[in-house]
Amino acid sequence: MGSEPNASKLKKIKRYDIIRLIGEGGMGRVYLANDKIIRRPVAIKVFNLESLPGSDTPKEKLMRDFFLETQTAGALLHPNIVVMYDVGKKGDLLYMVMEFVYGRTLLEVQRVSPFNIKKAIELIYELALALDYAHSQGVIHRDIKPENVIISAQGVPKLTDFGIARFRKHLKGHRLAIVGSSRFMAPEQVLRREQDHRVDIYQLGVVLFELLTRQSPFKGINSESTLSKICTEIPPPPGRINPEIPEQLDRIVGKCLEKTPAKRYDSAKDLADALGQCLKAGIHAGISPDEELVQGMKKFEMFSLFTDDEIDILIKAGEFVTCAAGQHIIHENETDSNFFVLLEGNVKVVKQSRILTDFLPGAVFGEIGAFARQKRSAGVIAQDDCKLLQINALLFKELDPLLQLKMLHIVLRNIASLVISLDDEIMQLTEGKGGSPALPLVCPLCGFNNKAPIEVCPRCGVIPATYPEPTLVRQKTAANIELTDDDETQEYPRF
Repeated sequence: MGSEPNASKLKKIKRYDIIRLIGEGGMGRVYLANDKIIRRPVAIKVFNLESLPGSDTPKEKLMRDFFLETQTAGALLHPNIVVMYDVGKKGDLLYMVMEFVYGRTLLEVQRVSPFNIKKAIELIYELALALDYAHSQGVIHRDIKPENVIISAQGVPKLTDFGIARFRKHLKGHRLAIVGSSRFMAPEQVLRREQDHRVDIYQLGVVLFELLTRQSPFKGINSESTLSKICTEIPPPPGRINPEIPEQLDRIVGKCLEKTPAKRYDSAKDLADALGQCLKAGIHAGISPDEELVQGMKKFEMFSLFTDDEIDILIKAGEFVTCAAGQHIIHENETDSNFFVLLEGNVKVVKQSRILTDFLPGAVFGEIGAFARQKRSAGVIAQDDCKLLQINALLFKELDPLLQLKMLHIVLRNIASLVISLDDEIMQLTEGKGGSPALPLVCPLCGFNNKAPIEVCPRCGVIPATYPEPTLVRQKTAANIELTDDDETQEYPRF
């Protein structure tokens, strides 16, 4: 056993160079590491088979359970779920390699900056949609709690620990599932009864309760008394603790926390829909912005066709944010559901450190990536102190249909402007010295060589003149990367 790796003194696992320890819990340790082949930061969770609490299960079975559960969870691809890249075994250590998210856990964020009612609903709305996706793939989390939600630097919530939560249930007498998470357990978990996806709905309801009231729905003097209360007591409506909470939201939380799974929402999507309706009601019932703010929005060309009431609804649907000069508003390659209306100041659009354009007050930006739920193709940086209206695209469907159409008109205008701008740039790149497009010999798209200048490629039909001259990029191949025997011989159990 002396030659086996020690989880506390790790410097390297396969192709991953350990940088530092970033977390520790009952299941093991979490490290920040560098993937030296792909050259990206990753988070690695490491578990020692010898020291897993209650793990009197045979090693072979534990390994099989670990790989089967992480295989299922690793197939999940969603903007609000941390991506799992790799799993493996090194001696008595099992490890899981995941996306490293620059940010803090929801637990840490709550302590520093408690959520208001609207932000709490929006957060749970996004997490409910992520859970609905996971459930559609046959994956149940079973351990939803603030420590397992990471809020990225851009404010995007991401669920983590899917595979670990599933693996825990294979540990005999799995007391570990109770330690540290007792207040989030559903009654059927406490009673060791059959569980389905509605366990996650219950736990998400507990998280929402705590966000709204800053206290737990069930408070016992110890873990055992808390578990007893979960099974026997009816929690108070959040509105009794925080009078600002509307009755509609009280009913949503109460339905999530039903003792009997059949009385809860049938799906996480149903929960998200209920939260969306609550947000919509709040938008229309909220305090109206002052007239000066509404008229200030109307002076912008983009909003000249909007009525005062429509701008009023937009303002209440969003949130005002300020950014200092030099601060990133949107990060390139990040996924985010927010788009912005620039009210004051100037911003620049940057791609790979190259400035593409800038925006003046009245501009709407970030909407294409927000609606498509895809990685941002460029970043946006404040050139001076800015004031913006931030709107969550996920709430777009809750707006009035006519207002949706007007917002879509803005999106289409922005897309048209982008296409025209790209077309102009392509023409500048492809113009020859005589002012006309230079005709290439080789098609830049499919590589067909016609041995003479071509206007239309006979193989793929593309017009080569519309493509900029390709630049040579040095590809880093496997031959350029020094691998050790340890890297090449990935050790997986055979069953």
